Amino acid sequence: MANIIAGFVNVLTPVNLLIMLGGILAGIIFGALPGFSATMGVAVFVPFSYALEPEAALLLLSGVYCGGVYGGSIPAILLGIPGTPASAPTALEGRSLTNRGESGRALALCTAASSFGGFMSSLALLFLAPVLAIIALRVGPPEQIMIAVFGLSVVCMLSEGNMVKGLLVGFVSLLLATIGQDPQVGFPRFTFGNLNLYAGVSLVPILIGLFSMPEVFKMLETEGESFVEVASTGKMYLKVTDFTKNKVNLIRSTLIGIGVGIIPAAGPDIASFLAYNEARKSSQKKEEFGNGSIEGILASESANNAVTGGSLIPLLSLGIPGSAPAAIFLGAMYIHGLQPGAQLFTRNAHIVYTLLVGFAIVNVLIFFGGWIFCKFAKYVLVIPKSILATMIVILASVGSFAINKSMFDVMQMYIAGIVGYIMVKNDYPVSPVALALLLGSMLETAISQTVVMYPDNIFIMFTRPYTLVFTALVLISFAWPLISKKIKEKLAAKRSAGNS
Repeated sequence: MANIIAGFVNVLTPVNLLIMLGGILAGIIFGALPGFSATMGVAVFVPFSYALEPEAALLLLSGVYCGGVYGGSIPAILLGIPGTPASAPTALEGRSLTNRGESGRALALCTAASSFGGFMSSLALLFLAPVLAIIALRVGPPEQIMIAVFGLSVVCMLSEGNMVKGLLVGFVSLLLATIGQDPQVGFPRFTFGNLNLYAGVSLVPILIGLFSMPEVFKMLETEGESFVEVASTGKMYLKVTDFTKNKVNLIRSTLIGIGVGIIPAAGPDIASFLAYNEARKSSQKKEEFGNGSIEGILASESANNAVTGGSLIPLLSLGIPGSAPAAIFLGAMYIHGLQPGAQLFTRNAHIVYTLLVGFAIVNVLIFFGGWIFCKFAKYVLVIPKSILATMIVILASVGSFAINKSMFDVMQMYIAGIVGYIMVKNDYPVSPVALALLLGSMLETAISQTVVMYPDNIFIMFTRPYTLVFTALVLISFAWPLISKKIKEKLAAKRSAGNS
């Protein structure tokens, strides 16, 4: 309890509150602009967080992350174009309300549901992450091997469209993680005499390039400027009955979001569609779905925002980045010297509890910040692409340089951006690169230590209970693409049956 109180004291300082508000605003803008995403927002702001204290840096990124997930619903309602895939169900209902002149009400419902789902997930994060961290005290090198393999097996989840390409990208990225000095004997590997590579490739500049530059190149492909007519926001208002009649729907959808968030790589889009489908099945007004259903908006938005807190639970306690934003979040923790796991909750308790409490307050502030932003959204959504592309290039370049004051890092960022663009154009996933670079060194060190523990037979490690648990999780993650495909097929079949 003392740690939670200390977290409140740290979060409620004027500086930290301003940092959170700034992060929320930036995240909403990144989420609201079609083609952008929360992932890109977090990637761009990681280097700027380097100049802040660890607590402030994590609060900034929390604001960007949560704001980005929420922001995708704004163009979904005003334009009928989901800012993120997780806002697709919101677009189905929100656009219908907008066509009836009720866009203000749709935005208000969306903002309230997003804030509710995110806040409840932050409570789950606050109480579940420390429990898992206690379990992490029993984790040794053998368990770390399987945790790293489990994290890398998420490649299969992230690449369910083409597992072969995902595994290929992951394998090559593991090779990139070996660049630099050997962690055991200090011998330089694959540096080609370049002193800049002795410490390995620069993680943050590569993440920035991978997740931001491909979108810039896509913008440059588009000829001319495309301005679209954006609906007026209208009067934003809420009714008490909207929530009293939908309390079960809200709670159920939030729990779905938290559960899906804990599963690595499942993502807010799956949570959104699952919750939307459950709301439709349980509704007494099924005919309203697709025609401006309040239940549909509340289900979709509470679920996809609840994923944010859920996705950080395995990250903070076990160091497993189950999604692209979580992987970038982990990279930010590393550059601030923070190691996920049990030690994070003991040695760095003041930092982690500031994050946990701040995450809850961020989701409260989203309600007020989102309400204000929606009033001006009509003007933000028509910013010319040339201006957006220029801003992203400048931010990415300055951010990459700021970490080590090195132009070599900027070069790595641009190389990663070009490679990322080529990968995207050829349907290769970029998320496995982040996972492999983050987990590669951990895997290598754990294997070396395990070999020392069991010099005669390394397979003895599988007699340890927690090793077997993570081995089972690895097997499940390899089977997830098939499971996910079945879920999506069922959802698609039910939607088509409902429309007919």
